[in-house]
Amino acid sequence: MESLIFILAGFVTGIITGIIGASSIVAFIPIILLFLNYDAFSLIGISLALDVFVALVVFLMYKKYHHIKFKIGIFLSIFAVIGAIIGSYISLSLPQSELFAITGLITGLTGIGLFRRKRKFKQATKSEFNFSLKSLKFWLAIFLSLGVGLIGGALGAAGGISLLLLLILLFRFEIHEAIGTSVFIMFFIALAGSFTHFYYIDFPFLLLVSAIVGGIVGAFFSARLANLFKEETLNKISGLILIIMGLVTFLREVIP
Repeated sequence: MESLIFILAGFVTGIITGIIGASSIVAFIPIILLFLNYDAFSLIGISLALDVFVALVVFLMYKKYHHIKFKIGIFLSIFAVIGAIIGSYISLSLPQSELFAITGLITGLTGIGLFRRKRKFKQATKSEFNFSLKSLKFWLAIFLSLGVGLIGGALGAAGGISLLLLLILLFRFEIHEAIGTSVFIMFFIALAGSFTHFYYIDFPFLLLVSAIVGGIVGAFFSARLANLFKEETLNKISGLILIIMGLVTFLREVIP
């Protein structure tokens, strides 16, 4: 029964990642918590490991259509990975109830952001990143990528939505390039965070594999079909689901 739940949670996570580039924190952890009582640190590690494989599938799909900016992606990945390693250490000292409550809150806020997201982001103009040390954008990018990685390592969120917004608002990426590049960076954040978690605790191998299999199938399916649906409709459907998941997870931890 547990394996089926992990497959389902992984599949849903893969679908959402393929469509909007979100990390597993927005779906995988809330679904597991709806059915099972699970150790927070282990669940965060599993979600990060799931992100590694799901992000890889989505990344390869977007690479096929030349929707990834590797120069900026690699630069941001360096600092995001540093933040993820530090965040993984921080998660060791955080109480489980607070970890899950924060997870639920982030999920709900992500859903609200998606529900309210406008299609006008598609019209954002392209701009090249200025790597000059005198550039404010240079230092802001370092600070924000460190923050995204820190949150990812601590809470099991590889930062998909945060990275997406960073690339759209700071670098004025078009939506497809923003999703592709954010998933590319997310892969490295998840890889660093999951390795750090695996170092400290043993994971149920069968459940981990179950989640990964479901995630790969869901990601492959959604990444191929995402362009067949209207973006605004998908944002509202996904946003509504995430709001409900986040609210349920948050209330479960804060209400005695």
